Amino acid sequence: MLWGPLIFLAGLTLVHHPLMVSDHADLVMLNRLQDHEKRMKQEMELLQTELNQKGWTLEPLKAPKDWVTIDQPMNDKTWDVWHYVILLFFLMWYIYASEEEPSGDSDTSSSTDREEEEDTDMESETCGNRQKGLEAFYDRHTDVDTSDLTHMCDFVESFVNDLLETFQNDLSNQNTFLLSANCIGVDSAFEGWHTQQSKAFRVLVPVVPPEGHSFHFETSGSEGISSKHGHILVEMECMCKRERLLGDVACFLHHPEQNLSGDKQGAFLMHVLCTSSHLDVDKTIHWFQRLVRKAWKNISYKYNLDLLPKPSNTSCKLNLAFRSGKTISVDIILGVQQGDSLVFLATQGAEMDRSAGTAWQRTFAIQELLFFERVNQRAPEESCHLKCLQIIIYLRESSPSDGKNPVLTDYHYKTCLMHLLLFRPLSDWAPEDTAQRLQDILLFMRTALQEKCLKHFLIGNLSLPIQIPVPKALRTAAPVNLFKHLAQDPSLHAEAMREFVAVVRQVRALVTDCEE
Repeated sequence: MLWGPLIFLAGLTLVHHPLMVSDHADLVMLNRLQDHEKRMKQEMELLQTELNQKGWTLEPLKAPKDWVTIDQPMNDKTWDVWHYVILLFFLMWYIYASEEEPSGDSDTSSSTDREEEEDTDMESETCGNRQKGLEAFYDRHTDVDTSDLTHMCDFVESFVNDLLETFQNDLSNQNTFLLSANCIGVDSAFEGWHTQQSKAFRVLVPVVPPEGHSFHFETSGSEGISSKHGHILVEMECMCKRERLLGDVACFLHHPEQNLSGDKQGAFLMHVLCTSSHLDVDKTIHWFQRLVRKAWKNISYKYNLDLLPKPSNTSCKLNLAFRSGKTISVDIILGVQQGDSLVFLATQGAEMDRSAGTAWQRTFAIQELLFFERVNQRAPEESCHLKCLQIIIYLRESSPSDGKNPVLTDYHYKTCLMHLLLFRPLSDWAPEDTAQRLQDILLFMRTALQEKCLKHFLIGNLSLPIQIPVPKALRTAAPVNLFKHLAQDPSLHAEAMREFVAVVRQVRALVTDCEE
């Protein structure tokens, strides 16, 4: 009689075993199966309780010597019992197989697959239209012929160097004037994100003190080493020994100006270009502008163009009008190199802050130029990183203006791009990713505006590649917030948000038009 309850338990185990559901089972079926499993567990516990109350127990485990079985007689009814167990097993298996594969599952699955394929096709078509539209907009409004741009950049550098060489040769006493080295092309045109709308070619002219003078750099005590501004202290050095041995220089330190002959204005640098022994931005720029006009008179015959200087207190602005009708603008910025580093104190900074008096702007134009060259070498062919910046700059500059200087500058958007180029793999900037990367730049800017914090890309950035030459003191300094003024002035922050919203609306309209 012991076999009856055991067979009953085996049948219940088969019946109550949780059903294997397919991947296509819906949520309702899964819930029903879970409820069913709970009920069966409760019934199994009740049945086990009854067995324990009746004193039914399983036989103890046999010893190894009892593992060899003895043939049982053919008339033993145990075999008949196992026939029923096997029959019950196959019956339950058939039922489970039927429940596992409902007739509607295959139809539902195939329908779902077809819908997914259609959605994928539609999404691919939309992305394709969006990319084609952005490419057409870029070609129409912002694209600049690469070969033509390269040729023009080479010409601008050569033209400015020609001016520098000419007025240097004309100086009667070079040891009484600032000596200018060859210029360095910087900013949009030389970094590769020049647009048809922004026609300025910006070059940096490093200046060095003449013999008998030296430059010493001073920063604001409140801002410390990461200050955006600096002052250049000019000091005279004793040149008596060289004056006695070579006679090619005069010791301005030990020879009062009144004792010098008229052709040796030894105090020129101190009295004409300085204010309280500090090099003055306005005085230096105006002096340089006069020299450029004088040099142009001597070399104008060599060029088939007209030069028109434009007034400025922070740079030497020149309009070059070619006889072919083409016109370009050249901004010559003067900068003093800080020691052996490639960091400069310049008459005009990247953020276009107004330099005043003896306060010069710190610029990392060389480091940024090297960073973009490094990215261009490693990015995918026809990478979209510069294209994204060009589109944003074009839309920003084409927005209606009330005549005031914008709060958000090209440099702010450029900073967002440089951060993203460092954070994201360069493989993410493939040509087909233009729309997504445009969105990333705007999202980065939105976060910076909301937090009123946009970190300087180079100062305090430990993630910067070691190949970019930034002094260790600046690399490890506390990060500088380019939006500090927005946090201090709510009206400026509100104006920056209005400017940003205008750009976002233009980008959104552009992308929407491209999808249609």
